Amino acid sequence: MATPAASPTDGEATAAVEDGGLSLPTDTFVEILLRLPPSCRLWARLICRHWRDVIDARTPRIPPPKVLAFFSNDKSASAYVVNDFEHGWGREVWRVSAGRAKGSRIHVRVIGTCNGLLCLCDESNRGGRVALLNPLTGETLRVPPLPVFHRGPGCYQSGKAYTFGFVPDTGKYKLLHLPCRCDSTGGFNSVQAFTLGDAAWRDVAAPGASCCLDAGVVSAGGAAYWATAGMERVVSFDLGEERVAFDVPLPVGPGPGCVCSLVEFHGRLGLAVSDGRRTAPSKTELWVLGDGGAGGGGRQGWSKRYSVQYTVRVEGVDQRLAAPHFAHGGEYVLTVQTEGWRKMHLHAHRMRDAGKRLQSGEVRSVRIGGEPGTAVAYCKDANELRTFAYVETTEPLSVYKVDDHWSRKGSIRK
Repeated sequence: MATPAASPTDGEATAAVEDGGLSLPTDTFVEILLRLPPSCRLWARLICRHWRDVIDARTPRIPPPKVLAFFSNDKSASAYVVNDFEHGWGREVWRVSAGRAKGSRIHVRVIGTCNGLLCLCDESNRGGRVALLNPLTGETLRVPPLPVFHRGPGCYQSGKAYTFGFVPDTGKYKLLHLPCRCDSTGGFNSVQAFTLGDAAWRDVAAPGASCCLDAGVVSAGGAAYWATAGMERVVSFDLGEERVAFDVPLPVGPGPGCVCSLVEFHGRLGLAVSDGRRTAPSKTELWVLGDGGAGGGGRQGWSKRYSVQYTVRVEGVDQRLAAPHFAHGGEYVLTVQTEGWRKMHLHAHRMRDAGKRLQSGEVRSVRIGGEPGTAVAYCKDANELRTFAYVETTEPLSVYKVDDHWSRKGSIRK
């Protein structure tokens, strides 16, 4: 229970926390706060007014998230951080290449990011080989391989079956793997969970479960989410308690010619529904789970928050919302523009009502057309571009037994 302190900026040992007769001096409290990653301090600000005042006055200002753009193909993979959406390009923070040997290939996919840490998967290995990277410090950590690969033969793009999340209540990082079968059922009876710092994966029962990997597996707010094989429902898995928490029907069905993708929206789960499967979409709608808007009804209710229309089409150019992170800072919408098969641009479009807070039940209408937006990242030869909210951190990976499996600027070590 928090008790008032004389002043959050006073260097004297004033009581910041009192529980069961044990008081914690403010200076000691601040030392603990300074060792937490920025996202934990954001959560801690919500505990009470006194904690918020101490965090605001005695710890470094938490910078707003940037955007991390991750390009990949069979020859290289690279990560760019975008901070300035009005001028210039993002800066490259990491790259890996297949090498110059004839026939050399790599298959690296980014699983996700948490608190400035990137989780990567080398898909050239059966079941995928997973590693963590801090681009700012160059530190790396290899995750133990899955003990058993359940998905069967002919399964490619193993990275799609993983998600990487953070549990605010415990401060632990979690990996989840869905061993869904590579057939139309997408079925499985257990998931595989791993806590960063542990020695091995754990099997967690999920009888009768199924997954549509093409819709994505997303972590947000201490939970992992996936869509069932038939795209009828979304399943929520509590990463802290390691159990299926609930499942909820999708707000709309996929329908003929539609594409449904799970995305992240300001720490919540979002569902992007586009009308173009084989052609560039003309419209994308975003629904948010547990947002309390129209059609909400609590944490398991959906509300429609964005309607994005593409008003101008250029022949040979496909433009879609970026994923899984597309709405940045309440000011920008991010899109991926693909020319031909491999040339990809990341564009930032400033909304006309940038900074305006959406009211309950309000749907933000965005038109993308005459103004192309600002190109902030580019790759002339990419199979895939994924985007994430990203906060740079010096949080060490050494406490989790670092391995040099990944090099910062060279080839992947086998």
